[in-house]
Amino acid sequence: MAALPLVGIRILSLAEQYPGPFATMLLADLGADVILVERPDGGDPSRRFAGLFTSLNRNKRSVALDLKSEAGRAQFLELVDSADVVIEGYRPGVMARLKLDADLLRARKPGLIYMSISSFGQTGPMAAVAGHDLSIQASAGMIKVPLGQEANANLPVLPLADISSAMFAALGVVTALFGRTRSGHGSQIDVSMFDSLVCWMTPFLVPAMNALEVRPLPPEDPGYGLFATADGRQITLSIAGEDHMWRALCDLLGLKQYSALTEQQRNHRAREIDPYLRAAIASCHFDWLCQHLETERIAFGPVCDVDQVVEDAQVKARNMVVEFDGKSKRERFIRQPLIFDGNIGTIRHSAPDLGEHGPAIFEALSAEELPDNVR
Repeated sequence: MAALPLVGIRILSLAEQYPGPFATMLLADLGADVILVERPDGGDPSRRFAGLFTSLNRNKRSVALDLKSEAGRAQFLELVDSADVVIEGYRPGVMARLKLDADLLRARKPGLIYMSISSFGQTGPMAAVAGHDLSIQASAGMIKVPLGQEANANLPVLPLADISSAMFAALGVVTALFGRTRSGHGSQIDVSMFDSLVCWMTPFLVPAMNALEVRPLPPEDPGYGLFATADGRQITLSIAGEDHMWRALCDLLGLKQYSALTEQQRNHRAREIDPYLRAAIASCHFDWLCQHLETERIAFGPVCDVDQVVEDAQVKARNMVVEFDGKSKRERFIRQPLIFDGNIGTIRHSAPDLGEHGPAIFEALSAEELPDNVR
């Protein structure tokens, strides 16, 4: 098996909760040596949710350092001398107060890549504002609830601000590492959760700024939605303008009076069509419907709960669930999705206990010579 692409890269992570851990999980799965630098009094606050911490911190090591103490700061600087990347997730100004900011660390080691992940970025009028995912999604225009319905709003389940900034952070790290191979110098990277979502809102914001028509999302096509079947299950149809799929669906369900409608025509008549389409699907059993939708190549998907997802045939075929022997039991994880030359990566070990690897890491540091990229 070929070596994973990030083997030999060491990343120090002071970024807690979700964005930093998700980003470094991706990097660790691709071979990077990720060392969590955690506070001694409890570590990463997400440790109080064992499922969350375990999900995001496999393949990493942990040291516990009090960065407010001279001894802890000295040990951290010793780690920096061996590292390629430092990622921090504090509010702007915290690292400067600890005397561990980008200017100081990069002066010590010009090849260092220093990344900051924050709610609203290192600059601007909201830089110092605290914000978790819900507030940032709302600020980025992603949550729209009519006035008076706030109490009944369906709050987002997936923390998109966290995940989007994590993806940009991982991209930023590998881009900076590639850039360093050309210039010999590191980088300072500013990742904002808010900026990340504003970027993701491009299909809405750019048309609005340029007086262009916005493509409705979700599409207005009546063949795009969630539907109940005769046996109490649910499926989704995701026809988004494909007239040939719509014709095939109408032929399958006996709705020939609507089969010749174009996207524009059926969008205009969506309210009329919807009850007939729902009634036709409600008369079909789930398995029969899935079989025939697949045969007719109509875009669809079953509605699954988490137990069904991990047992799904496609998930298994793609080896998305990885099992290995953990510290006390057999553990299962969802792998990162990148495949390099057929190599999906490996789960080397489970999430670390707080400070578990401190003695071994510092013992190794005292015995090893600094790598060539330390300048």
